Amino acid sequence: MKRAALPLGIALLAVYAFLPLGCGGSQPPEPQGPDIGVVDATVVVETCPDSKTMNAKAAHAAIQKLVEKCSTVPNGTAHFSTTLMPGGRIMLASPSGNPADGVVPTCVLSNQLTHRVYLRQPCKFDVKLEERKVQQQASAEP
Repeated sequence: MKRAALPLGIALLAVYAFLPLGCGGSQPPEPQGPDIGVVDATVVVETCPDSKTMNAKAAHAAIQKLVEKCSTVPNGTAHFSTTLMPGGRIMLASPSGNPADGVVPTCVLSNQLTHRVYLRQPCKFDVKLEERKVQQQASAEP
């Protein structure tokens, strides 16, 4: 059986027929992954008589530990009051003291409500959590 050889010009034309057209044109959009939730926390000291003597890094770590499990927030926002008590207990309440105001998400309640900040008097913090959606880039690798 004899094979027929294609002339070089026809063989190259066959290869180019399968290459995408256009050079320097716009790139096809990268595949997008699912949206992921990112929770931002804003913490403000309301009243803290021991603020000048307390370990601010330890207080920051206590509040951070309190909200770190929150990857979602019901209805996108939450606002509540956190009070670090002498002896290591953490109390949660509505921000204004009115039980009808404020929301404490369950992700906060699932933590141990204790801290390691030395205090002689309670320190009250105003905490706001806000969830925002971020689109995740899909991985190009299989």
